[in-house]
Amino acid sequence: MNAQKWNNDWLFWEDRNSFALVWGISEKAKKINLPHDAMLEQRAYPESLNGGNTGYRDGGVYTYVKTLTVDQAQKDKLLLLKFEGVYSNAMVYINGQLAGKNNFGYSTFYVPLNDLVTYGAENEIRVQVRNCNMTNSRWYSGSGIYRDVYLMESGLVHLVPDGVQVVTETADEDYAALCVSAELSSRQHAPQALTMETVLRDASGGEVSKCQSVLTLLGGEARTVSQRIAVARPQLWSDENPTLYTYEITLRDGDTVLDSETGAFGIRTLALDARRGLRVNGKPVKLRGPVFTTTPAYWGPPPSMRSTSARPNC
Repeated sequence: MNAQKWNNDWLFWEDRNSFALVWGISEKAKKINLPHDAMLEQRAYPESLNGGNTGYRDGGVYTYVKTLTVDQAQKDKLLLLKFEGVYSNAMVYINGQLAGKNNFGYSTFYVPLNDLVTYGAENEIRVQVRNCNMTNSRWYSGSGIYRDVYLMESGLVHLVPDGVQVVTETADEDYAALCVSAELSSRQHAPQALTMETVLRDASGGEVSKCQSVLTLLGGEARTVSQRIAVARPQLWSDENPTLYTYEITLRDGDTVLDSETGAFGIRTLALDARRGLRVNGKPVKLRGPVFTTTPAYWGPPPSMRSTSARPNC
């Protein structure tokens, strides 16, 4: 799936009234580029209900707006927006219609565009973020669209984003058996004969194994296709030797490439039990966390932030 960053030239403003019904562009809107931390737009003050967890800054209600021109030729394409992180309670509107939402501030989510955009015209993409419940975090969370946004495009028959999984079933120095699975989806109305090819490459780019599957995907169907692939004399991943392989999955209709995806993975087995603990490739591995030797005596705001003025909650 083709993906390009869609970070530049957003309009941003803070909504003081989270129940306002006005849908226009605020006079206070300013142009920003993503990623953007709206919490840094706030003044730090000691009476913030969030306390030191968010640097004595309040959350708020924020709006981001950008336009997208969709060509008529893109009617035969799947269009998605990928949001890598919005904190939090995000609602995404396309031309005033709710297209998607995500309440979780740290998770990636996708918003399909095809059913709500107008082809051959400009379309308004509006993201409303409601991060005004305090207290709402045990550490500094930030606010707004604080990670990248991608505009993604593929054919109507495609590999589902984040739908590829590589599992090591067995592995030793001589042989590894892998299960590669990929989620496929079709927005076509008619069945389509497909070929899914997976090529595995080592760290130097050399091909180490390949597998092809021939299938028919029905109109509107979503299916997971699995392939079992063997790798001879694998370089096993470990904490001391973190060797990575690369998978290349290509979805074809005859000689026409419909979609493709590339990613990295390590070949290793994991086991955990009460007697032997964690084992990687059959060898015990000790888990070591940080050791704290001192504790700060004071967690309050620095002197420059101590004041008697308080900013009202949103």
